[in-house]
Amino acid sequence: MSDYTPRRKRLALSAFTTSEMHVRNPLMAVWWAASFGGFGQIMIGSYIKGFVLVAMEVLINLMTNLNVAILYSFTGRIELAKEVLDTRWLMAYALAYCYGLWDAYNHSVSLNKQAVLAEREKAPIDVFTVLPYSINFLDKRSPWVSVFWSVVFPGLGHMFVMRMVTGLFLITFWMVSAYYSRLFQVVHFTFLGDLGQALAVADPQWLLFMPSIYCFAAYDSYSCTVELNKKFDAEQREYLAKRYQRLLLELPMPITEGATQMLIAATFNHSSFVELAITELEAKGIAKEKMLAIPLAQKQKNFAILDTIYRSDGVSIIDTASVFGTIGMVLGTIYGFVWSWGPIIWALIGLFGGAAVGLAGDYLLTGRKMTRQRRDKVSELVLLVSCVNGEANMVEQVLRNNTAFGVGTVKA
Repeated sequence: MSDYTPRRKRLALSAFTTSEMHVRNPLMAVWWAASFGGFGQIMIGSYIKGFVLVAMEVLINLMTNLNVAILYSFTGRIELAKEVLDTRWLMAYALAYCYGLWDAYNHSVSLNKQAVLAEREKAPIDVFTVLPYSINFLDKRSPWVSVFWSVVFPGLGHMFVMRMVTGLFLITFWMVSAYYSRLFQVVHFTFLGDLGQALAVADPQWLLFMPSIYCFAAYDSYSCTVELNKKFDAEQREYLAKRYQRLLLELPMPITEGATQMLIAATFNHSSFVELAITELEAKGIAKEKMLAIPLAQKQKNFAILDTIYRSDGVSIIDTASVFGTIGMVLGTIYGFVWSWGPIIWALIGLFGGAAVGLAGDYLLTGRKMTRQRRDKVSELVLLVSCVNGEANMVEQVLRNNTAFGVGTVKA
């Protein structure tokens, strides 16, 4: 028996946060570093470096009046842009910005290597931790619930999946930006139809931070939830294979009527209900040697075009949609200062319009198709239970009560 101990961890839980190793697209790390200095580092879990770069971005941006200069430049008021821009800080901004892009790419590439090695050596995946002041555990969660709460209040989506470091940072940064940009006043006057007053109270220097905050919060909470769901599936497959695949199960042969032995089969998705069903059966007298769990391998090409709590293979079009949505939201906010309807309405139009363009472009370029087969739920494991006739109804009821897709029986 090998005494080798893995040198890495695929997922670690603490009372305060969840950290996982997984392969990321380095270009997405570069994009978020370009969208806002430090976001690329936060995305890949390099928190201290990311917070420092965010602080530098905010400080230098405020000192140079960069966002105001961008607003004037994009709306054709070049002389005003030159007038408000403080060039004493501009070179520092360029240096920090370029470093952020370079570091985000290189760090994500290095972490990808570690993630591949961790997967190959079957590194540990933590599933539960409890302390007097907090409980954290690995479970399946819906990526779209994370997106919803991120849109309602950036940071809440990360708290939903216990990514507390990123969540608390986004909550704090969003509240500060909302206060100094007077976001709620701008929204209030916009929906009252008083666009003149909305433009009068808005502070574009802080308001132009908001698109990056919103879009990053939605994208990162979505992708984190998808990856955590994948880790849940991987850990459960390995657990079931270790405990319920000892090949001691005697499979009864269907040869006579009125026999006392039964074989019951059920199909499930990976979820906590599988383990609840197995442990309930054990508590009711079905020995683990009487159960055989068989996780089913899914072909990689059968991706889910929109990841869900049940299908989270990570192959989706959220990357392209988030990039174009962010660009559209920024441009909508900028031109909303000179167009009718104001920055809030145009920011929303830019967000949804840009996301739609990203979805359409990705669909056309990759030829992805969302067929009915890919939309339907697919069984991810089979559970076989050997029992006597008197236990059959109990076993079947336990399996059905714990969300089995289907249950079949064979008499021996």
